[in-house]
Amino acid sequence: MENSLAVTITGSVGSNISVTCSYPETYKNNSKFFCQMSSSFALGDVCVRITQQETRSEQGRLVLLDDTSAHVLTANISGLAPEDSGKYWCGVDIAQLPDFTSEIWITVTKEHPPEQTTDLFPKEPGGERDNIM
Repeated sequence: MENSLAVTITGSVGSNISVTCSYPETYKNNSKFFCQMSSSFALGDVCVRITQQETRSEQGRLVLLDDTSAHVLTANISGLAPEDSGKYWCGVDIAQLPDFTSEIWITVTKEHPPEQTTDLFPKEPGGERDNIM
């Protein structure tokens, strides 16, 4: 069983994002996971799991929360870095069946440039502004 919808999320370097994945009520007591897919087969995927008895799991900048009453798994990633860009999976472990999963693509962009302001009525060098009214 696989959820066919893919979600794309964009955040800037240093910002925080939340990814939510819904799952059927049938699986509220199953273990859940959130994985970053590795670009290298040799390295394998990096996953954070929540077991049946847990509602929270934390690893580094990732906090995984399982709201079993709403049937939603939430992954909060803080302090986004360029290497966080890529493909992720969130899902439910299902014994002897394919896992229930959702695909997420995260894109991390460079920081927004600082806000710039422009004075629409600059002072004349050595002088004062004229009153408009």
